[in-house]
Amino acid sequence: MSTTKDLKIIRYGTQDGHQPTSQPLQSAVSVYPGQFAVARSGYLIQPDTAVQSTDKVWGVLNGIVDTAPTTASPIAGGTTAGLHFLGIDTGSFYFTPGTSSDALTQADVGSVVYVIDGNTVGKTDGGSARPVAGILEKLGTGNQAGLVAVLVGSDQSTGSP
Repeated sequence: MSTTKDLKIIRYGTQDGHQPTSQPLQSAVSVYPGQFAVARSGYLIQPDTAVQSTDKVWGVLNGIVDTAPTTASPIAGGTTAGLHFLGIDTGSFYFTPGTSSDALTQADVGSVVYVIDGNTVGKTDGGSARPVAGILEKLGTGNQAGLVAVLVGSDQSTGSP
């Protein structure tokens, strides 16, 4: 059926576009609010060590643990996987860009970028070793100069916008 009139836009999530969700934390790891929320085998892992191309990037850890804000930093996984569920925001966020072969330029805007560590994205997949972080939206200017804006979220691990 062809569209013949304006359609009502129905937003899913919050008005600011950051769809909140949560995922369980793996045991024996520690993570920090503001890091990428990277999951492997269904559990959030520490994104600063040994990410893999098959890991899923859900968004950014927002500091909510089991539905309440935390004052603990880092957030520890404890002895049992899934003991805690961590809050995650999706949407667009600023991150540190990679350097050298992972440097990002205006020509890369709209392209898939990859997780290098908990808050750094790069142009390459590191020889098929890194998960997709999301889509590069903008090179930072002004107060965000030296950073890059990336659209991250649960569907971004496939590289789709």
